[in-house]
Amino acid sequence: MAALLSRFRGSRCLNLGFLPRAASVRSPLAALCFLPRGSNSSRPGSDPARRPLGSFSAAGLVSAAPGWVQPYLRLMRLDKPIGTWLLYLPCTWSIGLAAEPGCLPDWYMLSLFGTGAVLMRGAGCTINDMWDRDYDKKVTRTANRPIAAGEVSTFQSFGFLGGQLSLALCVLMCLNYYSIALGAASLSLVVTYPLMKRITYWTQLVLGKN
Repeated sequence: MAALLSRFRGSRCLNLGFLPRAASVRSPLAALCFLPRGSNSSRPGSDPARRPLGSFSAAGLVSAAPGWVQPYLRLMRLDKPIGTWLLYLPCTWSIGLAAEPGCLPDWYMLSLFGTGAVLMRGAGCTINDMWDRDYDKKVTRTANRPIAAGEVSTFQSFGFLGGQLSLALCVLMCLNYYSIALGAASLSLVVTYPLMKRITYWTQLVLGKN
């Protein structure tokens, strides 16, 4: 058993999931495997609260922003970028497939669609929070959202939404007429998606059509 544990020295608990619980608890070596992710406690003199130099996270970026900007960044979910990636990655696949054989994807198109993904995802989240502001106040998971918590007023959220949609329109105008027509048509789905949860369990189907 000692030889087996030494083989996995420094690994996380996932690698020792097949071992009996008693074995992993009795062995000091195995106990090291149950340190929280990113912990430096095994290194003498290290500070686990400090992040490695050069590390980056969306939540850290939002926290580093000026205080008056943070509610707006959280309103557009900039601290939770998974939705933006889900919107952007299919665009990158399409742009990559459209590239000439042996050539890299068009960086100009990648940047346009990346900017558009951030703006339209933010606009969708803003619309969602505006529709659901009265419900969000009553749910623990959503009570700290900027509009529900009173950090951003309804009027301010309207102005912020208008700014995001205006910038997104500028991005859209850089594309051809066919793309402009498709983008304008999808706006109705962005606006109505938050309302679908009131009438159907298939809200993700509406979201997928975006």
